[in-house]
Amino acid sequence: MTTLHRTLLGGLLAFGVLAVAPAEARPGWVSGTWVYADLCTSPEDGAQAGRRITLKRSPNGDGLIYEGAGLRVPVLTTVTVDDATKDVAFRVETEAGLVSFHGTAGPEALVGTLDSAAGSQPVRLKRVLRSRAHEACPGETTGSIN
Repeated sequence: MTTLHRTLLGGLLAFGVLAVAPAEARPGWVSGTWVYADLCTSPEDGAQAGRRITLKRSPNGDGLIYEGAGLRVPVLTTVTVDDATKDVAFRVETEAGLVSFHGTAGPEALVGTLDSAAGSQPVRLKRVLRSRAHEACPGETTGSIN
């Protein structure tokens, strides 16, 4: 075997070892879209209630789309996400005024506090796979005894 062949063979073996080495896990969330919502339609009058928050993660930057039942159009804004704690914070100017949120995004729900002109309120939005605005809003349960 010539020196050239040994050099090429050694390079191929080294490349093969490097090619099969496991990749390091990326710290933080992977890129993707997470939708959290409680939008629904009132069966009595057809009015919509609730909100939808769409979190978009990308290596180029994070973004958020905020939709509320009383808003004519969705509002796009930037969002702050802490990869370690999954804390999410955003502020958005809507036609009804400033809305801000601080909470935690999880695989099941977005939980936190929403501040608006109406005051502060705790929010728990379920993670959904698609829009559910067409579904009827749940009725009040009284817990009556039969």
